[in-house]
Amino acid sequence: MKRTIPQILVIAVIVIFQIQQLSAQRILYVDQFYQILGDEDKEENLLNFTKENGFDKIILYDLHKINRDFPLADVRKNGILANFISNAKLKYGIKEVSGSGENGEFFINAIDAYNRSRTKASEKFDAYNLEYEYWKKEDSSYGGYYCENYLDKFGRKCNRQESFEFYINSLATMKKLASQNKHKVKIEAYVGKFTKSEVARISKYVDRLLVHVYVNHPKKGFFYANKRLKYLSELKKKPKVSIIYSSEILFMGGWFKYNSLKKAESIFVKTMKNENQSLMKQINFTNFTYYNYNYLSKSIDFYATASANSNQSDDNTIVSGLK
Repeated sequence: MKRTIPQILVIAVIVIFQIQQLSAQRILYVDQFYQILGDEDKEENLLNFTKENGFDKIILYDLHKINRDFPLADVRKNGILANFISNAKLKYGIKEVSGSGENGEFFINAIDAYNRSRTKASEKFDAYNLEYEYWKKEDSSYGGYYCENYLDKFGRKCNRQESFEFYINSLATMKKLASQNKHKVKIEAYVGKFTKSEVARISKYVDRLLVHVYVNHPKKGFFYANKRLKYLSELKKKPKVSIIYSSEILFMGGWFKYNSLKKAESIFVKTMKNENQSLMKQINFTNFTYYNYNYLSKSIDFYATASANSNQSDDNTIVSGLK
């Protein structure tokens, strides 16, 4: 059925209104953090990057390496991390720092132990992030990374079901730790290819789900995520949902060399509105997350230079419209 011009205008107004309602800023995965921490110039470059590109939440990788050299449970040695987190919050407008790990034991012995060792809220993690890709068949099969390090080692069978149970147990541990923490701590989890029953269980433990949408063009994003977003719309407990774009070259790294973050976000939101207007209201869709700092910074540097040379705007302001 053809739409009339008034109908098209109404739809356009609705889309613009939804986009303008968004206020949540971006989340950034900080990879190679072990090589950044303690280097004043690298720390400053990272934090300036977050400030200039609308990131107010960061997720820190490499904490297992940092824990090896600067035991996170030891208040005499973890000051280097405390100084970074405090500086990020107090001087660069970072509202939330998340510590990432792949198993409950690491959260007990390192990440939560670190939080308990620090007395100032500005030095503490505000979220615990689980990074465990149970849906990857190769990693959970015999001989795979998860099988060798977690499943077989503890008498579990090496398959998706057992790997998922390990994932759930880790989330349960994290949720318990957060509930016992005097500092308010959110629980978040990275999810890829989940089933309806899996995400129903996951949702009981998390405040935020980071849903990967690994495509090479944002026009493909909503269609890649649509089925999983519908699963999220059917949940009884609806955690916040953040869409992850990857800036790896295999995915959107090349696209970001010639286009802004804002454009990528706008395309996703507009496509969602055009395809399923009610879906945004049915899920707790809050913002976008970017993987990862090193790839993205290179793409954005290229884009900024190209924009300057062509006298175009390198607008990376926040896309409005999310909760």
